[in-house]
Amino acid sequence: MLFKSSLSAAVIFVALWATGQAQEPASAVLTLAEQAAQHKEMVLQVLRKRSTSLLPENAFVVADVLMEAENQLDACAAALEVHQQVWQYKVCGSAALQQGLNGLNALQAANGASVNAAF
Repeated sequence: MLFKSSLSAAVIFVALWATGQAQEPASAVLTLAEQAAQHKEMVLQVLRKRSTSLLPENAFVVADVLMEAENQLDACAAALEVHQQVWQYKVCGSAALQQGLNGLNALQAANGASVNAAF
């Protein structure tokens, strides 16, 4: 189970990295705030997709995990305004993603929910 969740996290990280590489020329035109908003939406979208494999009874806990990830990403964006380093924001955002995935994985393990084949 731990291997599956680690593998899922690795696949997501590679997908995020590849997406960032593919969008590099376009992100040179985007402002720092726009890049942060784009990355935030991508992280939240990954977490929302991952949460679809959980039981409906866990909706409140899933909402808490998503809210915490959103708060962490907002803190990352605030640091971006100070440091003006996109790579630092992405490292911070990746940590928020990993923490959110760990929370959802733990919730799934605790409740014995079946894994969604699409994820």
